[in-house]
Amino acid sequence: MVKMFKRGNGKLYLEYEAYGKIIQKSTRLQDTPQNRALVKKEVIPALQQKILRGDFNKDKPDIFRKYSEIYLKEKSHLKTANRVEKHIGVINDFFGDIQIDQLKRSDVKEWIQIQLENVVPKTVSNYLTSVRGVIDIAIDKEVIKHNVASGIKLPTHYSEDIEPFSEQEVRLLFDNANEFLKLYLAIGFYTGMRTGEILGLMYSDIDFDKKVIYVKRSISEGKVTTPKTRSSIREVPILDDLLPYLKKPARSLWIFSRQDGTRLGRFGENRYREWHTLLDTCHLKYRKPYTTRHTFIVSMLKYSDLSVMEIAQIVGHTTTQMIIQNYAKYIKGEQLRLDRKLKLFTDKSADSTA
Repeated sequence: MVKMFKRGNGKLYLEYEAYGKIIQKSTRLQDTPQNRALVKKEVIPALQQKILRGDFNKDKPDIFRKYSEIYLKEKSHLKTANRVEKHIGVINDFFGDIQIDQLKRSDVKEWIQIQLENVVPKTVSNYLTSVRGVIDIAIDKEVIKHNVASGIKLPTHYSEDIEPFSEQEVRLLFDNANEFLKLYLAIGFYTGMRTGEILGLMYSDIDFDKKVIYVKRSISEGKVTTPKTRSSIREVPILDDLLPYLKKPARSLWIFSRQDGTRLGRFGENRYREWHTLLDTCHLKYRKPYTTRHTFIVSMLKYSDLSVMEIAQIVGHTTTQMIIQNYAKYIKGEQLRLDRKLKLFTDKSADSTA
């Protein structure tokens, strides 16, 4: 039985039996009607399920791999479940057979140094998140008290600069692309949609009368999912230059499909080879297919009359911060187009009475 109660600090707490004793644990939520409803609907049922599964029975320390399996089950509902599973595979190669209570901080640091020889710090950071998560499972089961992977700092990761395609390069790509890539490029360059969103498009998502594409789904890791964030579920205007590409006869309900009409699972179904070939044919430096999105955003900033917020809404960003941070630097020299007759500090009322 799980009980909810409030303490003097105004926050909600839960009381339940685990490990053979009564546990009182903070939800970290303020006592509001909305938070009480959330705790009753989501938090308490999830906690009761763990209790019924025996997750809180007193355990003896086991090997790291056992707790990683529990961690994977808890993440199985996420869009990134396949990626997390790959991370756990890499982690278990090193930690899998170590008793969880024998794992030392020095072991984690040694593993980090090995990983940094092969992958960038950002990837190691993602791995380390999973390591901490697995160890937290053992803490929840009270077989250990401290997370030895907490607080370990990694080298700063400097992301490679995004390099959008120029106008000349865009024309060159269109002139040399095959049917599949030409359609992908058209949608990418003229809408700024993400790769998974483009692959997830169905003909029913296109309203030719209103000239709008309804972005409702994405294909990630071979699965049909919702788009990346809530703001990613959106309406995207169809530019006139895109229309001719969309009105081709449909072989399937899906805009991008296999020969039998079924949807694609990912861009990489033999398409990366074609993408590499296209860039080589055009004598262009390698860039990911996703660069069509970057190119659209930079072009909209340079040539459209839309505000940064309006552009953010088209591409599915919640705020303008991401666009300003990542793309404003490509608008070189635009400030020099300023109307020199602009008056910033003239007091017009004073001028009229002078």
